[in-house]
Amino acid sequence: MSTKTGLPTAAIYVFVNMLRKLREDFSPEYLAAVFDVAGPTFRDEQAEAVTSIKKFDSKSQTFTEVEYKGYKANRSAMPEDLVQQVPYIRRALEAYRIPILEVVRFEADDVIGTLARKAAEASHPVYVVSSDKDMMQLVNDRVQILNPPKDNLICDAAKVEEILGVPPERVIDVMALRGDAIDNIPGAPGIGDKGSVEIIRRFGTVEQALERAAEVEKKTYRESLLNNRDTILFSKSMATIDTNVPIEFDLEAMRAGDPNVDDLRALFTELEFTSLLKELLPVVEVSETRYVSATTAEEVLSVVSAVADGGALAVAVEQIEPAVTVEEEEETKEEEPQDTQMSLMGGMMGLAEPLGKAVPAPSSMRVAISAAAGSATLVKLDSGGAAEKLRAVLADAGVPKTIHDYKAAIHALDLTGISLAGVRHDPMLYSYLLDPTYSSHRLADVALRRFNLKLGGELAESADIAGRLANVLRGEVEQAGLQNLY
Repeated sequence: MSTKTGLPTAAIYVFVNMLRKLREDFSPEYLAAVFDVAGPTFRDEQAEAVTSIKKFDSKSQTFTEVEYKGYKANRSAMPEDLVQQVPYIRRALEAYRIPILEVVRFEADDVIGTLARKAAEASHPVYVVSSDKDMMQLVNDRVQILNPPKDNLICDAAKVEEILGVPPERVIDVMALRGDAIDNIPGAPGIGDKGSVEIIRRFGTVEQALERAAEVEKKTYRESLLNNRDTILFSKSMATIDTNVPIEFDLEAMRAGDPNVDDLRALFTELEFTSLLKELLPVVEVSETRYVSATTAEEVLSVVSAVADGGALAVAVEQIEPAVTVEEEEETKEEEPQDTQMSLMGGMMGLAEPLGKAVPAPSSMRVAISAAAGSATLVKLDSGGAAEKLRAVLADAGVPKTIHDYKAAIHALDLTGISLAGVRHDPMLYSYLLDPTYSSHRLADVALRRFNLKLGGELAESADIAGRLANVLRGEVEQAGLQNLY
């Protein structure tokens, strides 16, 4: 996912949707987001004292001493496309009025652990929203882990033991033995996931396992415990979340408030999140308009004459596809392969009226015309002088026209005996050329993406907005050097 300027947006989109779902599903009374701070942490400082560790060679069944390069030394740098998205994620949080917390020298896990402890001590139920198993060490009777990507899986003490094989208070001990390759926590060489659970279940803690290492039957495990005491205790220290970070527990600062709709609208527009914009737009509708009906030839002529020099008459044609039932539509889907190009370009759905709605006969079809933004005139093709004049205008190649979804308009007007001519601008094609990755280029969707407008579906409005879109998009197509392709 990316914008037309090339800004990657997939991580932002996933984050925002997860955040929205979190609020909708749980309606949290208090909410905060915690970020890591660039720079060394107390763990980095502790790790500097360790210069070498032992590794277990499974082939030779021996331990080898290797250089220890530091905490998280194996972790690669954040991908550049993700780096670009972090500032937008922070903007999204600010727009949702969710405080961002961060403390120098401490990782986000430590800040979360501290806040979770303080909130639990104040008798609040706490959910740590994370998919990181390290967080399971925080679980107790008031703190649980919520994992949205796993269908809102909630981990209490029983679930932690089901997943890791030990209760929450023993998670650190298991992690101390198994280590963590990503964070470069060495662990006990030769003791993996299975062995770590067996040992901690038997002895209770890492310290007890080290004291009673001689009792361990398996040679690899026994020798690892006997020969790596300092490394194992160091690993436990590295894996332990610090729940005493110097941060104030300000509950009111974390109260979940209403989002700042204006900020969200600006952000979603910039990121081209059309589907999210739709939810914010019930109040952003086409306004300050003058839509009228015409019955005389003079009224039609006055609209045509009002078109500015170099401009075009915007036209919207009523959809005349026959109504279909849901059953018929499903049968058609099964019987006929999808027309990829029609689907991509918008096809007959480019017009104002949706399929399935009862429509008039071709003889009484309505057509809307617009000469300027904010105005449009409706004409019924069976209404005497106005209809006769409009038929002549539509067939006149000398009258430049703008029509959204030219192809559909040809089909519709052909049923009335009108040979459409003079079309110069099709905003649907302009939109496709400028933003080819979008799956829909219907008028309503393009208006939403480009103007932040939610259309009401009226025919006069369609002509008005098609004209406005053509004026904007035509210039962009020319600037992009796509005029010949258009």
